[in-house]
Amino acid sequence: MNETVMADDELLDVLIIGAGFAGVCAAIKLKQAGINNIRIYEKADGVGGTWWNNTYPGAACDIPSHFYCFSFEPNPNWTRLFSPQPEIQSYIEHCVDKYGLRPHLHLGRKVHSMAFDEGSATWHTVFEDGESVRSRFVINGSGGLHQPKTPEFDGADRFAGTAMHTANWDSAFDPVGKDIAIIGSAASAIQVLPAIAPLARSVSLYQRTPNYIVPRKDFAYPDRWKRLFARFPILTWLHRQLIFYRLELLLYPIVMRESFRAKRAEEAKRYIKVMTRGRKTRAAMVPTYEMGCKRILISDDFFDALNRDNVELVTEPIDHMTESGIVGVEGNARSFDAIVYATGFDLEGHLYSIDISGAGGLSLRQAWKDGAEAYRGVMVPGFPNYFMVTGPNTGVGTTSVVFMIEQTVGWIMKCIKKAGKNKTVSVTMDATAAYNRQLQSTFPDTVWASGCQSWYRKSDGSIETLYPHNARAFRRQMRRVDRRHIHFTAPAKQASKTLEAAQ
Repeated sequence: MNETVMADDELLDVLIIGAGFAGVCAAIKLKQAGINNIRIYEKADGVGGTWWNNTYPGAACDIPSHFYCFSFEPNPNWTRLFSPQPEIQSYIEHCVDKYGLRPHLHLGRKVHSMAFDEGSATWHTVFEDGESVRSRFVINGSGGLHQPKTPEFDGADRFAGTAMHTANWDSAFDPVGKDIAIIGSAASAIQVLPAIAPLARSVSLYQRTPNYIVPRKDFAYPDRWKRLFARFPILTWLHRQLIFYRLELLLYPIVMRESFRAKRAEEAKRYIKVMTRGRKTRAAMVPTYEMGCKRILISDDFFDALNRDNVELVTEPIDHMTESGIVGVEGNARSFDAIVYATGFDLEGHLYSIDISGAGGLSLRQAWKDGAEAYRGVMVPGFPNYFMVTGPNTGVGTTSVVFMIEQTVGWIMKCIKKAGKNKTVSVTMDATAAYNRQLQSTFPDTVWASGCQSWYRKSDGSIETLYPHNARAFRRQMRRVDRRHIHFTAPAKQASKTLEAAQ
């Protein structure tokens, strides 16, 4: 493999992986700190991360818009309480342009491997095209919603029609007059179904497990509100605070308080029963597990779409696929022009998508052989100067991931500034182990340990994705860098170029 290595005087201060919310936030904060010798490497052909990849009809956010944006860059012009994908994508593009990130962007560049050189205290990153780059620090801002998870069905490769995952939507696909199967009935499915059902000849929604679905209560912001938000930024801030505390005080208690959860579950079940037409379908739509054990879904138009005459709910498990369609375990065969996989993402796999070697050649795969864990979701012992923005146990279901990203990036910036001109940043094994023991001791008290199987839990029952406390607790823990846990050491051999104005 031919490699193009940067010259010593081109050593990067910080290499950022990913140009979604996490990577963009990190780049903005670095530039604001006077650290300009940075590059953002993104494997896609554009910025936006999740919102670049997920362009399926009906794609929208499940967190209110004014809280699904950077606190330092409010947007008074959100059109709806819950914005659609194009609007979120446009917001990220706006941030990239406003904060001058275009010159730092390198698109269509997928990282193949990374290795830490102890002698120079630098990271050596190799891309799939063979180029290699050295940097003092690496900030991994890749998220979990970018590697589609597609079940393996016998005969799937024989299907002659259109087959695609929602995250790889074919923009040329026209659903008009088509017979379409949607495999999966969770977050993506309940958005895409209402968008294509009025156009398709028929839609069969394959459901394995019912979900708690509650009203979205979406609405369009009146022009007058948007003018007031723009003229009086304090109103935008207050609106954001209202959303934040509503999620903290009304949604998070579902995770921790059984009595509160039971009341909300009964309300949700009544709503599902009222909104669903047909006794058989109604019975199949009501969950039997505790509310919150799987992701709670929100929609204002899903049930109207489900009740259409051309839409069928299929609960018969899939046995195999044929050239013309799908055959269930009971032998029922259905023919389709297209199959849409709304089956989520490989959240665990994304953590291992890059071959990473730390001090002494220790691979991240080996370090995580017994399960992925990190100190505050950000650092791993044996991997100096390597930070993750959304690492293990930073996932959330009750607040905005953008809020979590800001807290994490703020903590990373403190570490980089304290490292100064030539020090390396590392975390102790004891601190990491203690932090994760505390996290795991909390999970038995949450709804996620109530027994249902979900993407939150691994097959062995462990939870590596979610943060078990509320958003305020995460904000508190990320406010300072504990020097008992984080060590700043000068390498035996100085790496090179200093951070610009990092002090």
